[in-house]
This record gives sequence, structure tokens and C-alpha cells, in this order.
Amino acid sequence: MESCYTIGESFHSAPTNAYFQLHNHSDYEMLLFLEGDARYIVEDNIYSLEPGDLILIRKHEFHRIYHNSSSPYKRVVLMVSPLFFQENACAEYEAQFLTVPAGTGHKITADTVRSSGLYDAFLRYKKYSEDYKLPFDIPVLKSIITEILYLINQVSHFSSSDFTTNPVKSIILYLNGNYTGEITLDALQEKFFISKYHLCREFRKATGLTVHEYVRRKRLTKVHELRSQGLRIGDAAVEAGFRDYSSFYRAFRKEYGTPPKKDLA
Repeated sequence: MESCYTIGESFHSAPTNAYFQLHNHSDYEMLLFLEGDARYIVEDNIYSLEPGDLILIRKHEFHRIYHNSSSPYKRVVLMVSPLFFQENACAEYEAQFLTVPAGTGHKITADTVRSSGLYDAFLRYKKYSEDYKLPFDIPVLKSIITEILYLINQVSHFSSSDFTTNPVKSIILYLNGNYTGEITLDALQEKFFISKYHLCREFRKATGLTVHEYVRRKRLTKVHELRSQGLRIGDAAVEAGFRDYSSFYRAFRKEYGTPPKKDLA
């Protein structure tokens, strides 16, 4: 049976930013930062990280970690499918992910993580799963995941973005609101008073993607969303910002390696 959640700890002795690319997915993600020298990017927000901070990522939000140095990096990542809330009778705990506006409410500071009981819950899961070698679908482990989701839902204060004047933040915010229209480097250069060379360098440094790649991923994610609402592929592609079906087809094959109809049927 496929699990509706996954959880795991990972360690990188000398992390490189090339390995951690901007991406998104259809599950909710909770990243407990344990060690490192890094900041986290979610959509147009950039957060500094301290050991014990918890980052929340909603489904389809673009995100990545950015390492300020090659200091060792350690984290615990919990991925939860929307189905988990239904199958474990805790739909109300999804509220923190659904009611908070997209692009906000991502960081719970280490102090709150500890005082709320979240840190202890992560440790108990680790103890039960590793020390007792319990399978993921055993009720006691599912109950701890449910407890983590409950505790997150009780948190009322989230840390704000730390880099409010970062030029990349402004550019990402603009792209997020305008990716269905025509986007050119010349237009961005004029709008943000920054040279194309500097813009491209800083954008790639922050996101791991070119502006073109970022816009392509946003448009493809929008096509998936529109298809789930019942639109035909061709109509969804045009509404998401592609000139026509052919340009969408090429972008889809380049991104996913499969024809659109096979993946979006």
C-alpha cells in the first residue's frame, strides 16, 4: 500500500546550491532545519534559517534552499499528501495550509517549534520508527504525524520574510502575477531598473533557474491546475500563457520527458 506521507532525515557534509533546485509538487512539505548555513526561498519570500526552524510549503508552491556556504546541512522532511487528511479523519488540520494566502506563513521559529511540542513530536517519530523498526503505516506513527499537523494548525504566529528589499523577491512577485502574459528580459530590465546581465545572474543564483525556466514551470503548473478543473489541454495551455498547443507541447516534453496527453489524460 502506498503511503500518504513520507518522512526522512538527510545530511550533506558539503552542500552545493547546484544540487538543490527550485521545484514544486502536489504534497504539503514540512522541513525541520537542524544544521547548516542557509536561507529558504518559497515563492517570492526569502527566510533566514536557524537550527530548529520549521518551514511549511503548501502544494504547488515553488521553493528551494539556498546555502550561504558549504557548512554541513542536516534536515528532516515530512511530506503529506492531501489524502492523508481525509483517510485519517483530520481534515480540519489542513486549514493551516488552505486558509493562509499563498506565498505567506511559511516559517515557524525554533522557539515556537520547541514550545509548541513540534520538536518533541518529530523526535518521538524518529525514536519509534528507528529504534523499534516500526512500519510507516502502524497506527502509532500515523498518530504522531496527525499530532504534528494538529500542532502546526494551532500556531498563530509565523515569521515574516527576512529579505523584503531583495530585488529577486520583487521580480518573482511580479512573475507570479504576470506569467500568463508576455515576459521578456528587456521589459523586466526596464521595470526593475536592473541590467539584464545582473538580473539573470541574481535570479539564477537565488532560484537555480533562468527567468525563462521559472516562467515555463509556473505555466505548466497552471495547466495541471486547469486540467483538474476540467479544461481541455489546448485551452488550458493558452490560458496558462503558452502561445499555442505546439509551444506548450515542446515545453512539456522538455520539462517532464513525456507527451502531455499521457501525463494529463
